[in-house]
Amino acid sequence: MTILNPPTIWTVPEPFRTIYTHARQASTGRTLFVSGQFGVAPDGRMHEDFADQLGQAMDNVEALLAAAGMGLADVARATFFLTRAGDLPMLGQVRRARWASDAPAAVTVIVVAGLARPDALVEVEVTAVATDPAGRAPGTLRSATKEDVPRIEALVRAAYAKWIPVIGREPVPMIADYALAVRVNRFGLLERDGSLLALIETIPRADHLWVENLAVAPARRGQGLGRWMLQRAEDDGRALGHTMMRLVTNQAFAGNVEFYRRAGFAVEREEPFRGGVAVYLGKVL
Repeated sequence: MTILNPPTIWTVPEPFRTIYTHARQASTGRTLFVSGQFGVAPDGRMHEDFADQLGQAMDNVEALLAAAGMGLADVARATFFLTRAGDLPMLGQVRRARWASDAPAAVTVIVVAGLARPDALVEVEVTAVATDPAGRAPGTLRSATKEDVPRIEALVRAAYAKWIPVIGREPVPMIADYALAVRVNRFGLLERDGSLLALIETIPRADHLWVENLAVAPARRGQGLGRWMLQRAEDDGRALGHTMMRLVTNQAFAGNVEFYRRAGFAVEREEPFRGGVAVYLGKVL
């Protein structure tokens, strides 16, 4: 999809360019129409304040996109309905934190007198268009060889560098022996135009498929590549006869924990690890 901000209409101000564009143009492809989502949690509970309702509504939208094999990069149009004009600054803040992009959706914000649920403060609906045919990779997916080790190491270091100041050390994936890992584990490498976009490392175990590492190049974040790679691993797990997929991440990596939660993983246990907390998650395949 391409963005359209022609010079014949007003210029989008700098502070809004990552969360708003006048229009997005999509080629023919799969279209997903997501009904308006309230801030209702999976257990049916409506969150109380605006920020929590908005966050949950966005979670619900992302879960529906993922279920269709899409991601935020596929969202062509988003509409936000608010019952209070005073919540507009918070809306902008959350959108910048969650849905900012170099090619943002065409967005409309409407302040209304009320919504279908009297306790709802916000409703979010989107239209998404996947211009790739269903199931087609956003690049070439292949297995790794020993010649790929330097590129794997470079991608992992770039992907995990942001967590060093969070935990005060290099995360475990940054110090792994990839020369050995490529020989004994399963690696999927996603490439396009000669660049390594993402990788996933898995280990078949007796009763589940273990995800050892999932990394996306920093410049490619927000394009749905991590979710796409995870789906391919799920397909591999089913093909191997597994009914579960499991992994571990650091509790301090809040974005990672939230990503896996939205992908359908549930926390199985938590335990101390190197001064922090390791979060073990699992998903039924």
